[in-house]
Amino acid sequence: MEIGVLGAVTVDGETIPAGKQLTLLAALACHANRPVASDVLAQAAWPSAAPSPSTFRWHLHRLRATVGDRLVRRGDGHMLIVADDELDAVQFTRLIQRAAAEPAERALPLLDQALALWRGAPYSGLHDLEKIKVEAATLQEARLGAIEARAKALMLLGRFAECASDMATAVAEQPLRESFIELWLRALAAAGRPAEALRLYGRTRAMLVEELGVEPSGPLRRLHEELLRHDPAPRLLPPDVYAFTGRREELGVLDQLLHGPANVAVISGVGGVGKSGLALHWAYHSRDHFPDGQLYADLGQHTAADVLPRFLAVLGVILIPEDHDARIALYRQVLAERRMLIILDNAPGSVHVKPLLPGASGCVTVVTGRSRFEKLVADCGALLIQLDVLPPAEAALLLSRIARIEPSHAAPLVELCARLPLALRVAGARLVTRPGWTPEILAARLTEERRLDELRAGELDVRASLEAGYQDLPEVERVLFDRLGLVPAPTFTAWMAAALLMVPVSTGGDLLERLAERQLLQPEGLDVAGQERYRFHDLIRLLARERAGSGPVQDTVRDRFLSCLLALAKDACEREFGDGFRLLDSGAPHWRPQGQVLPEEPMTWMAAEHETLIAGIHHAAELGHAAICWDLALAGVRLFEIHGQFVSWEQTSQLALRVCRDHDDMRGMGAMLASLCAVEAFQYRREKALALAKETLPLLGENSIKALTLANLSAAELALGDTESALAHLTQAVSIAARVGDTLSEAALLSRLAPLHGGDPRPMLDKAMKLAAGNTRVSLLISMSDLHASVRAGRHAHAETLSTRILDDARRYGDRVLERQALCLRADSLAALRRPAEAAACLRRAHELAVIQNVPLEVQWITAALEAQCLLAAEGLAAHAPRM
Repeated sequence: MEIGVLGAVTVDGETIPAGKQLTLLAALACHANRPVASDVLAQAAWPSAAPSPSTFRWHLHRLRATVGDRLVRRGDGHMLIVADDELDAVQFTRLIQRAAAEPAERALPLLDQALALWRGAPYSGLHDLEKIKVEAATLQEARLGAIEARAKALMLLGRFAECASDMATAVAEQPLRESFIELWLRALAAAGRPAEALRLYGRTRAMLVEELGVEPSGPLRRLHEELLRHDPAPRLLPPDVYAFTGRREELGVLDQLLHGPANVAVISGVGGVGKSGLALHWAYHSRDHFPDGQLYADLGQHTAADVLPRFLAVLGVILIPEDHDARIALYRQVLAERRMLIILDNAPGSVHVKPLLPGASGCVTVVTGRSRFEKLVADCGALLIQLDVLPPAEAALLLSRIARIEPSHAAPLVELCARLPLALRVAGARLVTRPGWTPEILAARLTEERRLDELRAGELDVRASLEAGYQDLPEVERVLFDRLGLVPAPTFTAWMAAALLMVPVSTGGDLLERLAERQLLQPEGLDVAGQERYRFHDLIRLLARERAGSGPVQDTVRDRFLSCLLALAKDACEREFGDGFRLLDSGAPHWRPQGQVLPEEPMTWMAAEHETLIAGIHHAAELGHAAICWDLALAGVRLFEIHGQFVSWEQTSQLALRVCRDHDDMRGMGAMLASLCAVEAFQYRREKALALAKETLPLLGENSIKALTLANLSAAELALGDTESALAHLTQAVSIAARVGDTLSEAALLSRLAPLHGGDPRPMLDKAMKLAAGNTRVSLLISMSDLHASVRAGRHAHAETLSTRILDDARRYGDRVLERQALCLRADSLAALRRPAEAAACLRRAHELAVIQNVPLEVQWITAALEAQCLLAAEGLAAHAPRM
């Protein structure tokens, strides 16, 4: 059975006709599940005169016919028994009680369900009865309270427009109820209609004064004051950065946010690089595109939980939920119909930003921080700006504007500040605030040892900015950062981290990546060997060196790094040449990391680590480690030879030779003299090569190095006209290589010997090719001997075909020296084949390589050949262009 009293009184949906039965039912329903005395019931139905007992019983009988056994006798009275879900007034009360204990999102459906029970005025038509009148008024007040509760729930859920519409209807029903009017005003303001709310307040005040003779209540007056103070378009941006300079490309990327589809951008970079300045400068530049205002929060100082209430307050929300998730939902709801710019500065990471991202596509968010914000890029399609230091000209301009000097006068300080905007601003501030200081005086103070101390001016502190990412590092990452400061290499790879920490290579790579995520390292991308490389910003390198310290532990770490570099370099040579071109062993310790380092083509690793190798040789020399110094220098010869890096070759060998002499390391002296002899030979400095070979040979035992030195001696003698000695020394070199079992050296030396014997060189070249057993480099050397012989014999068609294959193989292998030599020989054959334009093109490319490789004599020869070739081409002749 269902009994309704929230409107006309009904039973199972049927209206009870007016009369005594209706009155008795209403009186019992007012006291449902409680006994009502018979005289009270009679007084309600017969207010003028009490009925006879029979009349009273007859009407109760008729009522029992309607409600059945729900009407029972209790003592001297009667009671209407109903379950909670059978009387709508009880259902209503229970629902609003439950709603009061729930958060807004769960309270709202309960309140909707409660209010849906109402069909009109409670106990309609019976309000002339005092008891029923009081009950009806109580229920009506509860309904108005439920309407208020529902409006507040809508406000907490950010459904301001809906709340404003509902409260307009409610106020029309209750025009003098100030709590309704206050909710209506709040909803209008929060929905972005503050002017309308102010007009409504004015009408309300006039009505209260006119009809009741009173001013609005205190809460309503305070709300009016808040509305007057509230800026509908909040502008929370800090001041624009002074003397902003450059960054045109980055500003252009941010401008893409104005036209979609992306509505999030992240600016990432090392501390002090100008991330906040870029974001704020662009925000001021583009603020006209955001008519609803700009929000700003420093997430380095505050969490999203701290920021959300402040944002909601300035957005006009006065009822702010306690629950964090509800605040996020409300924040996004408030922004749904607005076009605003949100700057989230110094964010630690994506997770710290996400609660503050609006859901609305009309809003734009710019995030700055040291993180690379991969999750925002992946989930939101955020535009990524990886901010680097300023270009030199822009750095000089920024410093000149801060220091109020000419840009040309700022130049001495630009690189000392590593072109970091914060450092440039500090330097400029110091010049301005210290009368008499010049850029030269400040530059003299910025020594490497004191640079970070000097780059501090009041609250501006470069060291503190750079250290911000360091302080929160886990222990192992902090140790790696410190130890990277011990390493002389300009860039870092996983194997280096593995050596510094004695961990697997994969772990070393992960740790480097974590440092890069904190902007303490800058990723350089993959090198030619497929290794991910990282570098320090110049000032961060100084910070790492400060933290590295000194002592026995640091000495051990340095030695292990050098031992690892040596082991990998020698492994690369061994994997490339096997037992060929055998290196001498200094006896220096080798340390190999756990995990794969060398790629399938090991010489690409040597090429990738060219700068590391040179830095390691210099570092070993500084530490006085003679053995590891010359051993590294000797391992580098294979790389220097292939790529024509003759300057590096000569400098490292000279350095290692000096260290060996200082430490009386005779074995090392012999190795380095042999190396210098070879580099002189490669550069066609015959007399120097001859003298060095004669100095070197007595220091060498019977080994591959001696065989190769004899070959270089032979080449010098041949060029100087001593053919007999040249042949004898080269023959001796072949014999030594064969005796020590160095088949690759033997093959290479046979290819040199073949043309000197007279007659057909083919049998000796064929033997050499078999000994090479498919080794790419040595096979190329043998093919080059064949090419030389073919050109000398005038077999130019064969030489042209052979040179094409050699050039393809040399370029694929990366051998720039053989490429240069093959180009010169190919030019000779092309000229002889009446193809002067092609010959000149070959000579021009060979000239470029000779200049890069610093081979002055070759440059002169090619220049002369080019001049002769051009002259011949102009005359229409196809003569052979002479080469010295």
